[in-house]
Amino acid sequence: MIRTAPIGRSLLAALGLTGCFYVEEINQRPAADIRAGSADPVHRGDLVELDAVASDPEGHFLTYTWRVYACTDALSFETCDQEPFYVDADDHASFPAPIRRRETSDPVESLRVVLEVFDELGATAKPMEELVIPVLNASPTLQLDRSSRYGYVVGTPIDLFALVGDPDDGAATLEPLAWEVLGPAGASYTLVDLDVGQPANEAQAQFGKRFTPDGEGEWEIRVTARDPLDAEAVQTLMFAVAQDGPPCFAQLSPIVPPDGNVLPLSAQTLFQVPVVVDDLDVYPPVASDAVLGTTRFQWSLQAPGQTGHTEIAGAVGHSFAIDPVSYTPGDVLELRVEIFDRNNTTIPCIDGEQSCSVISEPTCIQRQTWRVEIR
Repeated sequence: MIRTAPIGRSLLAALGLTGCFYVEEINQRPAADIRAGSADPVHRGDLVELDAVASDPEGHFLTYTWRVYACTDALSFETCDQEPFYVDADDHASFPAPIRRRETSDPVESLRVVLEVFDELGATAKPMEELVIPVLNASPTLQLDRSSRYGYVVGTPIDLFALVGDPDDGAATLEPLAWEVLGPAGASYTLVDLDVGQPANEAQAQFGKRFTPDGEGEWEIRVTARDPLDAEAVQTLMFAVAQDGPPCFAQLSPIVPPDGNVLPLSAQTLFQVPVVVDDLDVYPPVASDAVLGTTRFQWSLQAPGQTGHTEIAGAVGHSFAIDPVSYTPGDVLELRVEIFDRNNTTIPCIDGEQSCSVISEPTCIQRQTWRVEIR
């Protein structure tokens, strides 16, 4: 009789284990980085653009949380506002850099940016991404201009204008402008405040000075604008100041005939100088301007048969009339007018010269003669 060996309990137990084991896969954390939209320096008030650059190993959907803090020194969080001024939940952040901290009113000098990235199963990128952004103080803006009604002549006023602004703190925070005048050696000047209007842009302010130089040559006006953080803008104006030039005939009536020709005269004729140009003594006069004066006129006549011109007493206006009835037909006479400004510069030409310029400039003359024949 054959006996079989009994099956061991360990083997039965092993044969009864016919299932399989399942171990859940571990969710991996996403990776994240912060990318700045520009490499340009950031000033207070500038728009800051940041992007979250993130990925997930399993391709899970990601969510974002931005927090940005205004700081004095973002490397020391105790110098930052405790509450963020900007919070967002997008992969792109866009915000203006604050001017001042909310909690202390101190100027913002840096930003602390914190970015947290989560996947849909709750895994968080570790460590949190942080970025420190230095924030610069913008310098003031400064524009200069000048104006002279009198041709930049010695002893006459020149109006100077300064338009200032400050992109972050505003023009009202700027220190008083510093005006510096550099001129010819030994020359004096006056510089007084000039009342000017204010621009429509409230972020700007305008100031004026009335500058009166007492010497000819090159002058430089240097203006400095400085903000509360000692950032400054410097601009200069350079211009030449000259002595008062001689007056010049601008119009004559009637037209002077060419040299060697005569102007036939058969009826009473008014000879006149309608317009004289000059730095200061013009004609017609400008009564409303206390600086401007009036051209002085001097008329003279060389009668038929005479040599040399004789000043006409009382003829001091800009015109003089000749009536042919006072002469005989065929008579030839010369009527001359000379002009002077306040300098009363002597006309250097000899009496026989029909026209003359004290500066030897043919386009600017101070003497003109009409040679007239009575008909």
